[in-house]
Amino acid sequence: MELSSMDPCLHDQFAEIEQRHWWFQGRRAVLTSVLREQLGHDTGPTSERRIFDAGCGTGEMIDMLRAFGSVSAIDPSPVAVRRCVDRFDGTVDVRCGELPRDLPPSGCDMVTAFDVLEHLDDDLGALQAIHAVLPDGGVVAITVPAYAFLWGQHDVINGHRRRYRARQIRGLLEASGFQVDRLTYFNTLLFPIVVLVRVSRRLRSRGAIDPASDFAMPKPAVNRLLLAVFSVEARLLGRASLPFGVSILAVGRKPPRAR
Repeated sequence: MELSSMDPCLHDQFAEIEQRHWWFQGRRAVLTSVLREQLGHDTGPTSERRIFDAGCGTGEMIDMLRAFGSVSAIDPSPVAVRRCVDRFDGTVDVRCGELPRDLPPSGCDMVTAFDVLEHLDDDLGALQAIHAVLPDGGVVAITVPAYAFLWGQHDVINGHRRRYRARQIRGLLEASGFQVDRLTYFNTLLFPIVVLVRVSRRLRSRGAIDPASDFAMPKPAVNRLLLAVFSVEARLLGRASLPFGVSILAVGRKPPRAR
């Protein structure tokens, strides 16, 4: 299963709402907080860090990543790539490509794969390929959906192959040669609500696939409330990892070779 198996209409939907939807905004806040903690002071537009975003979609995370270095990216969907080219007016190198086949052979200091591994048949192979192109000390940052019992229509519509537990992600990263610098669940405070929505939707649908995804734009007041709750986690994650949640965030580092 490849990311290109996602319905192209979903890329259009995401592009329209990702600047305003509480989930996208909250995820950006969480990732910004954790990456700032992990990457230290070498951040900002003058940083020489070279970042490769594998599976960039319509570019939601590229703006955030540009605060940490120069960014190039791939995505298997021509629709998503066209969106990115228009969005960044040629200032970001975005091309059609797939993980792991189209990773750069070298020349990047960090590879990101946000909500990508769950689409792939060989998630371990993808992480091993990322490890191979990174220099010693290079960083990988990933997010994935959590818990198989949360599987629902959203996963089917988005072409997911699986959902994960934190220990599985740790095992994959370590088996690929990375040391795990940070591993946490997130979207924790809203976890009970998400469970109720997913279970009730599963009972109502009885196997039928509703073309609506979880990313329908809520009413403005609801959107603001959910964003306010989700954004609290950006501060919490500066102090501790969270024990459960709807998603998992991991940062790994390629250790130096023994001499």
